[in-house]
Amino acid sequence: MDIHGSRPNEFKTVEGWLDSEAKPGRVDIFGISGYGGVGKSYLLNQVLEYSQPMSRGYLKITADGQDSSILGDFMALYDRKFAPKTVPSGKPNFDYFPHARALVQQRARLTKRIEGEIEKADMPEAAKKAARLIFAAGTTVNKYSKKTKDAVDFKALQEAGAVEGLDMGIDFLGRVGVMVGTSWLPGPVKNVLGITYRERLRTDLYGLSSDEWVADLCAILNRPQRKDRYRLFESPIEGLDRLLLVIDDFEILGKTIADFVTSALIPALEHANFHSTVIILGRDALPDAHVSFQHHLSRLVRDKIRLERFPDDVARQMFREAGHPDSDIPTLMEESQGYPFLVSLLCEAKGGGVSFYQQLYERTTRWMAPMEKQWVIPLSYLDRVTKPAIEAMLPDAPASVVMEWFKHEASLRDPNAEWYVIAPYIRRMLKEYHCKEIGPKRQLEMIAKGEEASLLA
Repeated sequence: MDIHGSRPNEFKTVEGWLDSEAKPGRVDIFGISGYGGVGKSYLLNQVLEYSQPMSRGYLKITADGQDSSILGDFMALYDRKFAPKTVPSGKPNFDYFPHARALVQQRARLTKRIEGEIEKADMPEAAKKAARLIFAAGTTVNKYSKKTKDAVDFKALQEAGAVEGLDMGIDFLGRVGVMVGTSWLPGPVKNVLGITYRERLRTDLYGLSSDEWVADLCAILNRPQRKDRYRLFESPIEGLDRLLLVIDDFEILGKTIADFVTSALIPALEHANFHSTVIILGRDALPDAHVSFQHHLSRLVRDKIRLERFPDDVARQMFREAGHPDSDIPTLMEESQGYPFLVSLLCEAKGGGVSFYQQLYERTTRWMAPMEKQWVIPLSYLDRVTKPAIEAMLPDAPASVVMEWFKHEASLRDPNAEWYVIAPYIRRMLKEYHCKEIGPKRQLEMIAKGEEASLLA
């Protein structure tokens, strides 16, 4: 059963998002939310395959979390995801994002200079690590701004043992010129000297990155802006005149790009000469994913849907069409609980075997750092995730760090529970996977340990 049969209403809704009339400067934001594995990406991909947005004039760009090695590096995500090396229907071996690419190169040179300054600086190693992480994340550093400090990825700092060096690292970045600019010069003078660009590279990375990206898009879509008339533009791609930006795995990417997208990129698109459709997929609904979607961007959010489990009749039909006998379907229904990812996995793998649970484990943990993957299985035995329970299950791990990580790990948490706990169907499948790894006898010991730990206050 394809997506037309399993989610006909949602399919029609998402397809309708692409039917609006193109209006330069208009930005339409749409959201698809739901549990990990509920089929958000699958639904959108099926709609796009059916509706062929390129034939409607869309340039499609997708930013997702597929490459875990660059998730915490803003410039790497910008370079590889927002400014792809190849563009559909474009000329082969031709870079359609020269301005974005030049910015990446300029930032790399600045990074090399800053790294040299950090290396020879007379300060503790924790402060050096903090400075490197903050700079790589692209965060504008201002130790007097609570908002900026809140935006720092404390999990990364904790993993690097750099939390205690945060303030010193921020002070250092200010001293070496990441924040110190030439604001006393008149704007026209700075433009002539090229200082405005260099200054923004240090202190307004998100704004500059958005401007350069939009300038490249204007060239691709043959919609040059008056302010960019001094730039050299290459050939546009015939037939394309509007943007479709898909941001998938927002709960994962958001740690690095949420402020960039909400504070710089979307406002830049509002001033562009082309129509932009932005579809954001994530665990949480848009208002919960980032506060900006509740406030100054709410006027741009045109529609949003939340995907839930398949109805029982749909899941049963999918199992039948996959070749499963009726006698197996009750067990398959219990295994999948109607979640599309599990239904499709059971249809493909025939379920129950080691490969099925291995695939599920890998799918669930694919965004996680190696240390985080070691925490997942012990936490799946807890009926309630608390610091004392973590200390009992993971005696060698810092409980406060694990707790802070779990609070923000949207792909695992049960959002409907009154306390922190892994979502029921994920817990059950992870324990099945673990049982196949260690055997039923040892698992009974883990179950008893988890029950005891869950009772701790």
